[in-house]
Amino acid sequence: MNRFGTGALALRALVLLLALGAANLIGCSNSVKPAKPPATDPETELTLAPIENDTTSFRVHFYWNGYDRDGEVVRFHFAVDADTAQPIPDWRTTTAKDTTFLFLVDPILEIRRHAFMVSAVDDKGRYDKTPARRFFSAKSIPPTSQIEKGPSAYNPLVGPNFTFGWSGIDPDGSETGGKAPVDSFEYLLLQVGAVADTAIPPTHDPLPFYAQDRYVNLINAATGRALPPPYDDWKWVGIRGLQNRFRNATPREYVFAERAVDLSGATEKNLKFGPNIRHFTVSTQNPGPVLTVCSSVLVHCLPSSSGPVDFPRKALQIFEGETISFSWHATADAYGGEIVGYTYALDDTTTFPGLDLLRTGVTFSPSQLAPGTHFLYVRAVDDGGLVTNAVITILIVHPGFKDPGAERAILYVDDSLSPGNTTTRVGSYPSDQEETDWWTLSVLTTLGVPVTEWDTYLRGLATYEGRQAPEPNDLASYTTVVWNVDMNNGIATPTGLWKTLVGGTYSALAGYLRAGGTVILTGFSIPSNTCDPRTTLTTYASRGICFALQPGSPNFNETAYNLSYFPRIFMGVDGALANAEALRTLGARDFIAAYPTAAGIAAGYDTAQVDRGPLGSGAKWITYPGSGDPNTNSSPGLGQVDGLIMASNFGCEVNPTAVFRPENPSQPIAEVVYTYHGANIGTNEEGGPSPREGKVVGIQTQAHGLGSTGPGSFNPNGSIGRMVHFTFPLYFLRDADALRIMQRAFTYVNASPTLP
Repeated sequence: MNRFGTGALALRALVLLLALGAANLIGCSNSVKPAKPPATDPETELTLAPIENDTTSFRVHFYWNGYDRDGEVVRFHFAVDADTAQPIPDWRTTTAKDTTFLFLVDPILEIRRHAFMVSAVDDKGRYDKTPARRFFSAKSIPPTSQIEKGPSAYNPLVGPNFTFGWSGIDPDGSETGGKAPVDSFEYLLLQVGAVADTAIPPTHDPLPFYAQDRYVNLINAATGRALPPPYDDWKWVGIRGLQNRFRNATPREYVFAERAVDLSGATEKNLKFGPNIRHFTVSTQNPGPVLTVCSSVLVHCLPSSSGPVDFPRKALQIFEGETISFSWHATADAYGGEIVGYTYALDDTTTFPGLDLLRTGVTFSPSQLAPGTHFLYVRAVDDGGLVTNAVITILIVHPGFKDPGAERAILYVDDSLSPGNTTTRVGSYPSDQEETDWWTLSVLTTLGVPVTEWDTYLRGLATYEGRQAPEPNDLASYTTVVWNVDMNNGIATPTGLWKTLVGGTYSALAGYLRAGGTVILTGFSIPSNTCDPRTTLTTYASRGICFALQPGSPNFNETAYNLSYFPRIFMGVDGALANAEALRTLGARDFIAAYPTAAGIAAGYDTAQVDRGPLGSGAKWITYPGSGDPNTNSSPGLGQVDGLIMASNFGCEVNPTAVFRPENPSQPIAEVVYTYHGANIGTNEEGGPSPREGKVVGIQTQAHGLGSTGPGSFNPNGSIGRMVHFTFPLYFLRDADALRIMQRAFTYVNASPTLP
C-alpha cells in the first residue's frame, strides 16, 4: 500500500518540475531578439534600348530603371564602350533615367560595334554588380556636301588671296533621324608637283603632274586622315564652319577638295570634280572684284572691270538734256570673296563717300552734266580689302540741231549692200555706188535741204568691228536722219542699224531721237534689224510681244523684252510676219505694192508700186530671171519685206496716252499709213493671197515722251522726235512713187515740234 503511494508522489513531482521548466523556457524566449537579414544590392534594367546585337542609328536613346529590396535607388553609374572595362564605381554618374548618345562609326565602313552598361546605386552606396547591358552596332548614312563659292573648277587664274565656302547635308543627322545641315568638314589644299613633308630631304614623293581623273581618284582614295602613300604627307584638315580664307598662297598650280563629316564621324565618299574638287592656279596678284556698271541710257551694261586700275575706255557719248541713272554691282565669286561696300564720285575723286554695301547707283540730272567731258568713278571693295575701280568717261554732246535758228539738214546713212555684203551688183540688187547715187542725186536733193552721206561699210573698213554707225557727235548737226538698211544682218556681219539699236552699249540713234531728232527708216528686214534676238518679232507674231514678254508673266524674258524697245516704244509694233519663204508655193518674194490706208491718204501718201518687169524690160526688179525651176526662181516681187502687226496699246501700256504724252493725244501715237500687197501664191500666181496681205509696212509715229507715270503733258524739249518707218526699200519702187513718199515723209518729220 505504501509502496504504491510513494511512486505516485514521485510521478507528480516530476510532472510539476517539467511544467515549471516549460514556463521558465517560455519566459526566456520573449526576451531574445531575432538575427538581422543580410543587405542586398540594387537591381537595374534597360526599359528601352536597341535589340541585342542588332544594328541601329548612331543616335540612340536609352531608358532604364532600378529598384532596391532594402532601400531606394538614388542614382546610376553608366559606361560606354571602353569605359565599361573600368570598375563600376569609376563610371560616370547620373540621376536621370534616360539619355541620348551619339555613337561614332568607322569613317570608312560607316558602322561600329558598341556597348552600353548601367548600374543602379542605392541609398546605402551599394551598386548593382551585374549592370544592365546591351551590345549593338551603330550605323550612319554618310553626309554629302558641295562647294558654294571659290575659284571655279577648270583652272582659273586667281590671286594669292582666295576663299572657299561649302555646305553639307547629313541625311540622318537631325534629332528625329531626318536631314540636318553639316557643320563639320575636312579639306585638302594640294600643291601640284610639291610635297607637304618638311623634312630635309623630304621623305615623300612630290604630287604628280595634274590630270583631272588622276587627282579625283587620288583624293577619293584618301578615306583616312591622309592621301595614300607615297603622298601621305598631305593630310585632311578639319574645320567647323562653312568657309575658309586662304591668304598669301604661294603662286603655283593647286587642287582643292572638301568633304563633309557627320556627328558620328562618317566621312563623305565619292567626291566629284566640280562640286567637291577644284583645280586652279594662283598668280602673284589678286585682280580684285569684277565690277559692272549699267545705265538707264545704255542698251547693254558696260564691259566689266577688275582690279585697281581700269582699262582704257572709249568715251561714252550721250546727248545733253537726259536724266541719266547709273547702277553697278560687283562680285568676288571668282575667288570666293564677298563685297563689303561701294562708293563713287563724279569728276572730283576727293569727295568719295564712305563705303556702303547699299550704295549701288546714282542719278544725275541734266544740270549736273553740262556739255563736255565728265568722269564717273565707281569703286568696289571686298572682304579682303581688294579694290576694283571703274572710270567711265562721259562726253555730253550738245544737240546743235535744236539751237534756235539751226538750219534743216539731212544725214543719209547708207547701211545697204547687196546680198552677201558685197558692194557690187548681184542680180536685181544694185551696187553700193548705184544705190548711193540714186539716193543722193535723184531723191534727197529734191527735199531742198543740205544732205550729207554716212556710209557704214566704208566707215568701218579701217576697223575690225565691221560696219560703223554714226555716234552722237556725228548726228548732232542734223535735224533728220534717213537710214537705209539691207537684209545682211547676220551674227558675224551685223548691220549698222542693228549695232546702234541693240548691238552696242549706247544707242546713238535712240539717243538722237530722245534728244528730239527725227528719223525716216527704210529698207529690208526691219524687224530683225531692230531687235535682239533678231527673231523676236516673228517668233511672237501670233501672241505679240506685249503678251508673250509681259513683265511679271511666268515666261517673262527680260532680255528679249528690253531689247525689243525700239519696235515697242519708237514704232508701236507687237509682232511681224517674215517674208523669208524659199518657195513660191509658200508665197516667197511677193511684195509688189504698198497700199495707203485712210490715214495714209489723209497724210498725202499714194499707192507705191515696185518697179518690176521681165528680163530686158529695164525694170529695177526682174520678175523671172529664167535660170531654173520657176518655183525657186520666179520673183514676182521683193523678198525680205516683212509685214508688221501693231500693238493694241502703244508701248504695251494700258493707257499709252497718259504714259507717253504725245503731241496730239486725240490721234494714235503710231499711225499706219501703208499696208502690204503681195502677188498671189504659186509659180503662176494661181493661189491665194500673200501670207502678209494687209499687214503693216508703213508707220508714222508722233513726237512723244519717254514714258512717265506722273501727271503732265507733252513737252517738246523732253520728247522723242517724229519718225516714219517703211519696211520696204524705197529704191525698188518706181521713181515717181519713191519721190512722193520721201517728200511726204520728210514734210511730216520736218514739222516735228521737237525741232526749232
